[in-house]
Amino acid sequence: MPIDVRPSTAVTILFVVIAMIAGASIVTAEFSESASPGEPETVTLEDGSELWPYTSREPSTHERTLSINLVVYGDSDVTERALRESTLADWEDVEEDEQDIAPAEEFEIDGNATSTVAWGGADGATRYVYVDPADGTPMWLVESYQLADGDYLGDRRHIRAYNDPGEDDWTAMQAHDEHWDWFHLRHTVHSIEDSQLAVEEEFIDRWYVENLSRDRFGNDDSSDADGWVTIVDLDDRATYLLFAGLLLGSTRAARSFEQGKELWSNDDVQTTVRSLLAVAVLVALYLSIRFGAVGAERLLPERNPKLIVAVFYPILVIGFPIAAYLTTRQLDRAQAFTAAALGFTVAIFLDYTVMGVTTLPLDTVVHRGALAVGIGLIAAGASQTAREPGIEFGYVRTGALLWVVAVTLPLLQFV
Repeated sequence: MPIDVRPSTAVTILFVVIAMIAGASIVTAEFSESASPGEPETVTLEDGSELWPYTSREPSTHERTLSINLVVYGDSDVTERALRESTLADWEDVEEDEQDIAPAEEFEIDGNATSTVAWGGADGATRYVYVDPADGTPMWLVESYQLADGDYLGDRRHIRAYNDPGEDDWTAMQAHDEHWDWFHLRHTVHSIEDSQLAVEEEFIDRWYVENLSRDRFGNDDSSDADGWVTIVDLDDRATYLLFAGLLLGSTRAARSFEQGKELWSNDDVQTTVRSLLAVAVLVALYLSIRFGAVGAERLLPERNPKLIVAVFYPILVIGFPIAAYLTTRQLDRAQAFTAAALGFTVAIFLDYTVMGVTTLPLDTVVHRGALAVGIGLIAAGASQTAREPGIEFGYVRTGALLWVVAVTLPLLQFV
């Protein structure tokens, strides 16, 4: 027996969802709370320097963010050049302050190594690291450089590197995987461990690496970090040999997805086709925003990515509800709600799958669920039963209200 959800009930659901989003945000914040105030708990590096093994939004331990997960001992310039010019990933120059950075001078690492393409400079928010040099004054360092592999508006691997402020004898790194979140309009980190493994591979079996190991720093209070930091010791003799030539090539893998469904009776064909069409349109629209923005970013590398966001974001927040409304008008109310909510959910999961995101914060899951409900209510309001004479339950208004509130909350930093 169908159950009609009237506006008063839907509004109640709306406030419950908002409360759940806020609650999930609080829970997430509690789990990611920065370290308690006091002196930074440091680890000792080989030269006697004391390093706080985290990054921070401000020069303070109160704003702790991600764990340092790699330390390279050796000339800092050699380390940077090795990453830029000898990599197992398909890295491209990404702009700092949205201006091109010229690639470093080409050189050869190992004629027998696998083919590679250089890392590129990356644009990202400033993060600080605390260091107490063995023969110096304690200080907060900003990044010496940033490197990235991937697309600003898609997913990318991001490294922040901090050079020894004294003799340039070491480089501390924070590497992580992140993706552009269209609802938060900023990058979201989804893994630290994966990036650590990837950067490790840059130094495995290289002739200029004397030793590679992992050391326990105990900085596991961040994302999926386990507290074990990769330690790379460069061969001192490699410093001048490292600038001999160039190693070319790269590898990249692609994924594809296929899905099929058999329709058994003629009576169900039209409904099934229309439902699948609605789902397909919504999935295609969402993914076209992601891939269209990435394509525009690659086609116009000299443009600030935020200008591309300004073009595609309105398509998402305005075009998506309109598409849900138009594609479900020939369906019954329950079918319309299901098709629209399913289309949004499938699009989200496909988007995250393509970007390699496997874990999400609780507040993000609740937020996406609220958006799916909002889209479903808009579609239910557009359906045949909702447009029959004498039937008006205000689904469109309620769904639009939920959508607007859920879209706005992340921009206000509540999610």
